[in-house]
Amino acid sequence: MQHSKTLYEKGLLKNLKMLTQRQYSNFKFVARLDQIKTFYTGIKALNFENNGKFQISEEGLRVTVEEGNCVQANLYMTATCFAEFHVVDTVTFGLNMNIISECLGLFAGIPCSLKMFYKGNGAPLVLVLRPNDEPDISAECSIKTTNVDEVIDYNLDEDSASLNVVFIRGPALASLIQELNKAADELRITLSPRTPHFKIESLGVMKTETFVEVAKTSDMIMLFNCRETTSACYRNTEMRMTHKALAAATKVAIKTDASGLLEMHFMMQSEEQAEVYVQFYIMPLADI
Repeated sequence: MQHSKTLYEKGLLKNLKMLTQRQYSNFKFVARLDQIKTFYTGIKALNFENNGKFQISEEGLRVTVEEGNCVQANLYMTATCFAEFHVVDTVTFGLNMNIISECLGLFAGIPCSLKMFYKGNGAPLVLVLRPNDEPDISAECSIKTTNVDEVIDYNLDEDSASLNVVFIRGPALASLIQELNKAADELRITLSPRTPHFKIESLGVMKTETFVEVAKTSDMIMLFNCRETTSACYRNTEMRMTHKALAAATKVAIKTDASGLLEMHFMMQSEEQAEVYVQFYIMPLADI
């Protein structure tokens, strides 16, 4: 961690204030955020696993973490989220999620800008953070990158006769989750065109349960499209991995089908009013 002038002294930057088009050719990836709050929130939501996989293309940034073969979480930020965005082809690398989270939190609570630089395979990802109200203060972090394996390709069939989709307001879903037994081993999620339309049950060791039900006509529900009844159980420890994303979400999309694979999208409002969301895939428990 060093003053950002170090980049200039190392020859990575020729101008401390900006990059020229000619200097872009030295980098595979350069991006700038005028406010890092939403990006930092998204990274923290994925920080339940050390190894993060970064994939950057003309469309934007995707960060992926996986917990075994049971949970996958993705942070998506379109290129329009960034004040500056330059990438050559498609760039992929691995990062330690704890380290990048700690770096982004150096000026926690203070409005802060971020620049990211990546020169290519084997090079570190360089972050330059600058508090917006303190132009003479900055911090530089150089984070080691690694090669990455392919991520698991989870997918729900959009044409499936059993595909169910519900959009619910984020704060409302967070309140519902608070009503459930936090010590429960499992959560069962039921979606149905019939009453109860949306039900979440918490199941403990003794199969004691608490539950919440929401009618499709509730003000909490923004969209309800259920073709047939689906019901599946999930480990509560894995469902809790979604809580940081849920706390920041303005709305949540819940998708599942007869397979029981659960897909959740946690939509966040970025400072640039662009699309940012965290997506989770969670595998169901096998029926015994």
